[in-house]
Amino acid sequence: MVVPRSLSAEQAIATASLMGLSAADLRREAAELGIDDSVFIGAPGATLTARDFGRLFISLIRRSQLAAGVDVEALDDVLALSSYRLLYLYLIHGDTLASCLQRAAGYFTRFEESRRSFKLAENEAQVRWEFDLGVLKPGEQPGPQDFSMEQLRWLPGLPGRMLALYLWHRTASWLIGNFIDLGSVHFDCEPYGSANDYVAAFGAPVYFNADWCGMTFHPRYLDAPNVQNERAVQSMLATFPAELIEVDELASSATARVRGLLGTDFSVEMPSLEQVAERLFTTTATLHRRLREEGTSFQKLKDGCRRDAAITMLRGGEKSGAAIADVLGFSDPSTFYRAFKKWTGMTPQEFKSRGA
Repeated sequence: MVVPRSLSAEQAIATASLMGLSAADLRREAAELGIDDSVFIGAPGATLTARDFGRLFISLIRRSQLAAGVDVEALDDVLALSSYRLLYLYLIHGDTLASCLQRAAGYFTRFEESRRSFKLAENEAQVRWEFDLGVLKPGEQPGPQDFSMEQLRWLPGLPGRMLALYLWHRTASWLIGNFIDLGSVHFDCEPYGSANDYVAAFGAPVYFNADWCGMTFHPRYLDAPNVQNERAVQSMLATFPAELIEVDELASSATARVRGLLGTDFSVEMPSLEQVAERLFTTTATLHRRLREEGTSFQKLKDGCRRDAAITMLRGGEKSGAAIADVLGFSDPSTFYRAFKKWTGMTPQEFKSRGA
């Protein structure tokens, strides 16, 4: 099993400080959520899991909305219909990464208050993913007033640029279930703090004082199919940005990469071992070996994805066992029932009736 990535104290405080909060504020918020606050007092080696950071981030977003004047009774409705949620639900209907990003760029052009967006320029060697984030003003820093869920906007300052590039790189990797190896990262401003922190965040050379802001990567990723769907978006946004942070695990784990490529959209046929190996730019023999070294196999990972999807659909109550069997590609319901009992020790009906 892949261990969820953790954030260091410096990373957690730096990200949350985008909202203008002190370490003391973060400690109080963490304590209310039952999160160990030692990471915010500089305890040696203290870290914050991506999932806990996601819970903290969502809580801070809610507080920022209340501070901005959103009525507490209307808060859940505002967040459920936020511009960012609608953006994600719109972009995932692209077939490939290229079409997903084109949809997102168009959405920003129409709905971002300053009509700033990003664009892709491709040649045989690389894709240049260039962001229009406006002119950087000296000393400009984002504050709580900049965090609006009701409209799209790019956060100001270098922290805003850093967060935009980081989250969009992770979003693109999440869409295709495969960590996108960047060629370079460019910021149109001076660095703040150690340049090594930026290199560690992106896993690629970082250049400052450039004449543009964005990232480069190999064109092969643009043709990669989108493996996510609306259910996956709802799950991802529930702990945002935890799932995007955990995308980093795709960079080093064959198991995580294969699971990512298998995806959550069972309305399309699962990719074969040969197709997965091709998308990972390796051979089936090498992929078999790497999975074996990690204690698993391609078939086990396929079964795990189908098991998790079946459990989610049964808990949701929106489909019958026969309908789930059809969605998951089983030849007939009885084959699915046998597989589900092997996975969980219960039939689908027993699982549903027990509210497991």
